[in-house]
Amino acid sequence: MARRKCPPGVICIENVTITFLICALGLIGLFFYYSGFSPNQSTVIVNRDIISQGNEAFPRWNVTNTDAPRDVLMNPYSPPLKLDRFMPPVRTAIDPRGVPINVRTQGFDDAYRQVGLLTRLNGKETILPLMGRPLHTNRNKWQYYTISDQHQGIKLPVSRNGRSCTNEYGCDDLYNGDTIYVEGYKDAFKVTTYENALPRYIPYL
Repeated sequence: MARRKCPPGVICIENVTITFLICALGLIGLFFYYSGFSPNQSTVIVNRDIISQGNEAFPRWNVTNTDAPRDVLMNPYSPPLKLDRFMPPVRTAIDPRGVPINVRTQGFDDAYRQVGLLTRLNGKETILPLMGRPLHTNRNKWQYYTISDQHQGIKLPVSRNGRSCTNEYGCDDLYNGDTIYVEGYKDAFKVTTYENALPRYIPYL
């Protein structure tokens, strides 16, 4: 049987080819539908990120408040008390990837909190928050750092008697009247620690 020829200027497509193209387009459409792909949505997210970065690339540490009851730094209703007790970490979700790795063998990494303030001894009057946490490998050692009141709230390491208070070994616990050195300011600061927070109990137990 002789094959049919298309007249000049006309494109001929067989029924099998048309069916194949329709099926392929349908599968592609289903794929994008179930994957939630939306070009407009992606563009909006990217533009929103760019705008937020353009306004302020590194937000200041004292702009946003929180209602966490023990956050002395960010919660305006939390009194200036030093919480020197151990606060175990709270696991909010189970890691779906399996067993965690690189976990400390001696205790947990406690959370930093504001334990006092630093007052500049020389030059312009400057008051900085003193952030610290206890080291559970040694009860008399703490890790400390402070936050700049300029330059977008950059975290600054501190040292005492030539020994860094920010590294893994920390330094001795700081008390009122102690003098420490703040990197970045290249000056000495006097330590003022908050009063210790008293232990509380749960009356419903």
